[in-house]
Amino acid sequence: MNKTLLKNGIIVNADGKQKKDILLENGKISTIGDVKDFGNDVKIINCADRLIFPGMIDAHTHIGIPIKAGNSADDFESGSKSALNGGVTTIIDFTVLDKDQSLNESVLERQRLAEKSVIDVSMHCNITRFDKNILNEIPEIIKMGITSFKVFTTYKEAGMMLTYNEIEEVAKIITDNGGLLMVHAEDNDVIEKSSFPLIQRKLNEPKYHAIARPAESEEVAVEKIANIAERTECDFYLVHLNTANGLGIAKQSNKLFIETCPQYLLLDDSVYERADGQMYVASPPLRKKEDCEALWQGVMDGSIDVIATDHCPFMLKDKPPGIPFQDIPNGMGGVETLFPIMLAQFLKRGADLSRLVQLISTNPAKIFNLYPQKGKIAVGSDADLVVVNPEDITENWMDKLISKIDWNAYIGFPAIFPNEVFHKGK
Repeated sequence: MNKTLLKNGIIVNADGKQKKDILLENGKISTIGDVKDFGNDVKIINCADRLIFPGMIDAHTHIGIPIKAGNSADDFESGSKSALNGGVTTIIDFTVLDKDQSLNESVLERQRLAEKSVIDVSMHCNITRFDKNILNEIPEIIKMGITSFKVFTTYKEAGMMLTYNEIEEVAKIITDNGGLLMVHAEDNDVIEKSSFPLIQRKLNEPKYHAIARPAESEEVAVEKIANIAERTECDFYLVHLNTANGLGIAKQSNKLFIETCPQYLLLDDSVYERADGQMYVASPPLRKKEDCEALWQGVMDGSIDVIATDHCPFMLKDKPPGIPFQDIPNGMGGVETLFPIMLAQFLKRGADLSRLVQLISTNPAKIFNLYPQKGKIAVGSDADLVVVNPEDITENWMDKLISKIDWNAYIGFPAIFPNEVFHKGK
């Protein structure tokens, strides 16, 4: 059966809502309207009182990557299945550039691993080494169809950092070749200055992770990146922005796309005092309630372009209590709860659901060259759809998860999980 008809649902696109039928055929949306002539061999689903969204796009995931002494705790098969369960039909993951490896080799290796995925996977290309060969490869990677690259202004100790001068050289090449440069924006000098006295005094509890990587580190890095963007005319994308002042600086530039994450909207640094405080350690750290409020304002007023997860999950055994903060593997999961949690928040706040579609579907599709195949319910687009009953909001949703991860940061928050998720019509 290659046809599915969704009857009587309310379509939610980035530009508004409409009550229409949707006919899915051979992995695409073939008809939108009052569908009466749909032929034989059609599965009909009554979507009365249901909202139908385009498939969600998590533009920032790290599936099965090396962190500290181990790896993040899922692979492309398990991670993509849990993503699909939560309404995410496309993820955009990152390459891992090993020592002496070329960019092309890192892309091919990551694509090989992603073959296990049950949803669509696109790639960003990490540049964590600066040399002539790497720079020469950038135009070829763009010709391959991978147009977004990522650099780090920190993690010097891990050999991942580029200096601001090196980032500017990369930006020039990316500008000349029509690409986009993503940045993890925390200033390494600020972090080293803040961390050293804590380590010297053996102040190692999880709460010191946030003190070691203060808000100032983001502010300094964002301002320097904004200046590089102005000089090079390169389009930049700031990943996981999480401070009020960082947002204030970033939104003054017309060359910076801004991403934030659910954890920075919903959680603050008080969670580091909990018994499982080590599980919340990620970089950048969680901030103050005032930062959460400022980010919500940015979400609502259009300053923030994308909500993604920075999905990098760990099991409880991977982060046992008592580890010094500087040795805790950094990262939290979130791909499965991205849409359910944020949908509940938008309904709770009385916010426009079309704005939610912009943030988690349409905008990332446009920014990363997936639109209009993704990010929109339209004739000819991929049949990636999420069907939801808005009355299904609950705080007791743990049994809906299929992830193999045994810890979740959002327990206790309301969520609405999908009734149906279609990936290319199935």
